[in-house]
Amino acid sequence: MPMRTCGHLTVRFYGDSGRCYAAKLSPDKQVRLSSHPSTCRSLRHQMPATTDIEEVHQAIGEFVVFFQSIEDMYRQIGWFLIDPEKNTWPPVALRKESNADLIDKVTDLFLAKTKQHAFPNGAERAQEAEQLRSIFHALRKFRNKVVHSAYHEVVAGGQVAAILRTNPKILIDPDTGEVEYDQETFEVDAIRNAIGQHVQSFFLLHSIRMQLIHWYPYEQFPSSEADAPPTAASI
Repeated sequence: MPMRTCGHLTVRFYGDSGRCYAAKLSPDKQVRLSSHPSTCRSLRHQMPATTDIEEVHQAIGEFVVFFQSIEDMYRQIGWFLIDPEKNTWPPVALRKESNADLIDKVTDLFLAKTKQHAFPNGAERAQEAEQLRSIFHALRKFRNKVVHSAYHEVVAGGQVAAILRTNPKILIDPDTGEVEYDQETFEVDAIRNAIGQHVQSFFLLHSIRMQLIHWYPYEQFPSSEADAPPTAASI
């Protein structure tokens, strides 16, 4: 299918398997859809070395790796809270949780520990953990939107005019019952900006893990006078 005819609007998109599709709207409003391998090879031959859609997929990959690093850090914090002596290794806890449950469970474990022991900066660290919970829940929602969307190139005049992000799941307005479509023009910088904006939060999460290591053994910080070691005045 020729792709450079003037007056045609072409949308290129890729399936989960990497298979290339091309939908072409001609001036007479006829739509032609092709997924033949030879057409895909012809399309790629006409494209530059790195296309807009490929850059989006690359940025998504970078973001997925970044978010996995956040999940891994939460697991490391949780494992140190549950089993600091590594009596069971490799750990089996916190393996099957969704990312939402993982963030909440580990944060709750950390908050419980700061209440159980009188750490000198426990209240400050607990507040940071709560802030990170909110920050990473918001990032989790962005991750789900980005990862579970389809991306389409809108091509006009042989040039990529825009990238469209579309949520394949049809939404229903709970108040009106109307069908809603989650679709928007998408810039690859939105993904990379999200990474850059959360690097500092990731370092703060890492510092909480390091703080736990410095607090250990936790028993050196009693939580009440009853748990405190006897003093000369009390003997």
